[in-house]
Amino acid sequence: MKFPGFSPKALEFFHNLERNNNREWFAGHRSEYVQYVADPMKQLAEVMIPMVQELDPNVVSDPKRVCSRIYRDTRFSHNKLPYRPNVWLAFRRNVDCWAETPVYFFEIKEKEYLFGMGAYSAKAATMQNFRSRIDNDPEEFLRVIKPFRKDKELRLESEQYKRPLPCAHPKEIVLWYQSKSVALIGSKEPDKTLLSPKIVDFLMDKFVLLKPLYDYLWKSHL
Repeated sequence: MKFPGFSPKALEFFHNLERNNNREWFAGHRSEYVQYVADPMKQLAEVMIPMVQELDPNVVSDPKRVCSRIYRDTRFSHNKLPYRPNVWLAFRRNVDCWAETPVYFFEIKEKEYLFGMGAYSAKAATMQNFRSRIDNDPEEFLRVIKPFRKDKELRLESEQYKRPLPCAHPKEIVLWYQSKSVALIGSKEPDKTLLSPKIVDFLMDKFVLLKPLYDYLWKSHL
């Protein structure tokens, strides 16, 4: 199986959804969502899962558990819009709360697509263990982050402690050390890569680049 890339109509669907985020409009355009968004995302997941499992054999193999839903849970949210303006793939292990663990991800919305890896809601204990590992061997951590330090498309996104933690490590480590979680994220405007089979190789190249940090985070996970 090969993934042909996304259709421009997927972006058109998100454009229209942003302006018509209600159940009546969605009911009349659900077939477009299925054809141009849901089915392609499932197909991309099916193609990529075996590839990602070469990086981590423990990643789940069920595309339904990798693909996000467009339907929002509005019960406990101030935002009562019924549909998300984006969908994503999260290549995850079989855990209760995958957002606390390292995952490779891809996301698409109207004006951009995102990619990367992270533990977006890492537990405080995990991050303490992460910092302890850095303290024990900062040179190891420098080797871990070296592969993507020159990658201009990936950036560290995380909430920083307002009161900096004591840190005597090199400046290349400080931002990581002061993070409450870890997420390496890249974003691009929709381009020929997104709309072609090249998107698979593009994502896998990024995931391979991030594997040393992915493994490091799993070793830190509690």
